[in-house]
Amino acid sequence: MFVDNRSEYLGQTRYYASLAVTPIHLLANLPSRLGLGLGSFFQEKQQLRMENRALQDELLATQVKLQKYAHLEAENQRLNDLLKASSVVDEEKITARAQLINASPDPFSKRVLINKGSRDGVFIGQPVVDAFGFMGQVIEVEMLTSWVLLISDPQHHTPVQVNRNGIRAIATGTADSLHQLTLENVTSSADIVVGDVLVTSGLDQRFPVGYPVGVVSQVQTDSGGTFANILVTPTAQLDRSRNVLLLFDNPNASKMPLVLPELSEPVQTLPASTPAIAVPLADLPAVAESATEAQATPQ
Repeated sequence: MFVDNRSEYLGQTRYYASLAVTPIHLLANLPSRLGLGLGSFFQEKQQLRMENRALQDELLATQVKLQKYAHLEAENQRLNDLLKASSVVDEEKITARAQLINASPDPFSKRVLINKGSRDGVFIGQPVVDAFGFMGQVIEVEMLTSWVLLISDPQHHTPVQVNRNGIRAIATGTADSLHQLTLENVTSSADIVVGDVLVTSGLDQRFPVGYPVGVVSQVQTDSGGTFANILVTPTAQLDRSRNVLLLFDNPNASKMPLVLPELSEPVQTLPASTPAIAVPLADLPAVAESATEAQATPQ
């Protein structure tokens, strides 16, 4: 130790001794490094999962909002033509994400089961949409799950309007196909052509306005018939969508209470016993003139 302190005589020996001990240090530090590495791996994986889920929710909500742009543009054009002014849409909705977990085994009923129930505020008649269009409505609510009736079910009737010109109709599901709707009681002279986009009209006061319902795929008219046979293909992916959104009314968008203006002077009312006086129409000018003179005369 004295020689090593005074000179570099043992420097080479110390170097090789340190080199020989290095594997022992690495081996002793290996469990700690493995623990830190595994912790970091699982932490990053969990963080990526959370970020992925948040991005999926944001993407789904954005796609649902984009569905209304075409309707708003057409509605804006119609209002500009009518009022020469731009339209203002004041509808605000709150959405909640849900997932499909099952489908009805009944071949004559087109229903799906979602993982939201009364505990989450789901109610009967609540609109359900996916990233591509209007999907259906809730018809049965349980504690943790709910059943949704798809728009292609024969018992589902959706008030719609043609986005191009505003013609209103009722879209009904068919028993034959999951991907087909029909328009009821549309006259043969109605201006509806293949390719027209149908959106919810909101006339039932239940479904919001402007969400895509389907695209007209076939129009058959009979010269001797009154109504046309119109087939519609739903825009929602009824057999593939797994993530859906439930629409809630915005609780903050409440109606303003009616407030009557305060009068600067109290209103004098006649006693209940005061008899009514019938005045002929011909004498109304004279009665009005005498009343004006009486008001101008000082008491």
